[in-house]
Order: sequence, then structure tokens, then C-alpha cells
Amino acid sequence: MRKGRLIYFRKRLLEKQQQLTADVGKSAVYGKYQEDDSIKDLGDQANTAYTREFFFELGNGDRRLLRDVVSALQRIDDGNFGTCERCGEPIAEKRLEALPFARHCIECQRVVEEEERMATG
Repeated sequence: MRKGRLIYFRKRLLEKQQQLTADVGKSAVYGKYQEDDSIKDLGDQANTAYTREFFFELGNGDRRLLRDVVSALQRIDDGNFGTCERCGEPIAEKRLEALPFARHCIECQRVVEEEERMATG
């Protein structure tokens, strides 16, 4: 991949990393925030519990995505960015435009997702 394109993708990934880091921090702070549930009725307590769980799950997704972004930045540093981790072929630039942290070409991604479905289902 050309150096100019790598610089472009590094910039996009660094911006995404900053955004996700902030989002993960907000989720963690909200999850730690404890209201006094003893003065709430059961409906309010259930709503608070649901909201905490919702933000916790959002945080989990953000943490997974952040891990993928950091991994993509490392692949740029290692000279492996844009190469499928499964087959070793180049990942299409259109795919990288949509998902600059993509680890697999579209064909291998389908196989990986199918394997995951088979393992869990």
C-alpha cells in the first residue's frame, strides 16, 4: 500500500481511537455511578438496572472495537496493514474505507463469521 494511503488510514484510526477511548471512559464512569436505590420504587430500580446494563454492553462493544483499532495501528507499524490475516491476500481498499480496522478480506470474513455461527449455534 502506498505511503500516502497508510498515512490517511493511520489518521482515521487515531481519530477513531480517541473517540472510542472517550466513549469507553464515559461508559465506565456511568457504570460506577451509584444512586441510592433504597428511595426508589421497584420500577425505578428496574429502570436504573436496565440503563446500567445497557451502558455496560455499549462499553463492551466499544472496548472490542478499540482493541481492533489498536491492532490495525500496530499492523500499520509492522507493515502488515491491508493484508488479510487469514489468507494473506490484500484487503480491498473499499473495504478498508468502510472498516479501516478490518482484519480479513471480505471472502475470509464470511468464512470467519460462518465458523463463529457454527461454534455458537
